[in-house]
Amino acid sequence: MNHRLFLKAALLCATVGTTLALPLAAQAQTKLRFAHAGPETSSQHLAALEFAKTVKERSQGKLEVQVFPGSQLGNDASVIGGVRGGSIDLMMAGSGNFAGLNSRFEVLDIPFLFRDREHAYKAVDQQVGQELIKALEPSGLKQLAFWEVGFRSITTKNRAVRTPADVKGLKIRTQPNPVHLQAWKLLGSNPVPMPLGELYGALESGAVDAQEHPIEITHSAKFYEVQKHLTLTRHAFTAMPVVLNKAKFDSLTPDLQKVLLDAAQEAKLFQRALNQKNEAAIIADLRKSGMSVIENFDPAPFKAAMGDELRKAHIAKNGPELLAAVEAIK
Repeated sequence: MNHRLFLKAALLCATVGTTLALPLAAQAQTKLRFAHAGPETSSQHLAALEFAKTVKERSQGKLEVQVFPGSQLGNDASVIGGVRGGSIDLMMAGSGNFAGLNSRFEVLDIPFLFRDREHAYKAVDQQVGQELIKALEPSGLKQLAFWEVGFRSITTKNRAVRTPADVKGLKIRTQPNPVHLQAWKLLGSNPVPMPLGELYGALESGAVDAQEHPIEITHSAKFYEVQKHLTLTRHAFTAMPVVLNKAKFDSLTPDLQKVLLDAAQEAKLFQRALNQKNEAAIIADLRKSGMSVIENFDPAPFKAAMGDELRKAHIAKNGPELLAAVEAIK
């Protein structure tokens, strides 16, 4: 081969090599769409942004998480379906939304089951949580961590809640899961399942009278504009699974899988600390915004009205093991 032909061949090889290299470089970055229903000011969204930042840094740009808050990609039920089908990569929602995939998740929704935050955290971080994480895999979901919605408290428009009699007859928005629906029916109210994104309008129009969320959501979603009374019932703790399409997770290299798992655990701690730090300030701001806040609440009559019935129903449906494991936590 003469010198000129050699140069042409070398240039051709270099051009082909560059062309072939471009798709490989493009494939080196994986974008993950992360959907949730919380407002942009909510702790879950701030934790999602922290998660995205950590993932990008530790993967050296190979993974990029794009966060879509405020039900931009659909309500919780549709987004869970999207993650299972692969059209959405990541999502998080209250644990009750996953009970339709595995009813064992219902254990977390039993009212007055958890003594305090530490009890709830031990449950989801240890044995009970690990069993529930495995329970989602047959549905095509890889759970990365349990974040939190938090301890739920009731707000109303026309009357404050102090006793079970104050709840009777209320149209109250609740999660679309059997435990919450049965709990409010046992108290004589009319539970109305509804996506979070539709709730403000329903409260404003009077389609529902009341709602129950952790105060952080009540504050960030501005429900104080359409509700007058808050009672710190803390009647149920709602965990928040962060889940990824399992096929997508399995397609990643072990080092990138570890980045996602570690970042999710760290963001979990970030969110918990943020919620605890902000609680007193949120209560003060809700008062400043015009809400009456009842902090002294006696849970005993509420437990008497529904606790035993819900425990019996859970055991009949799912067996006693998980409930016993939660109650055995010291």
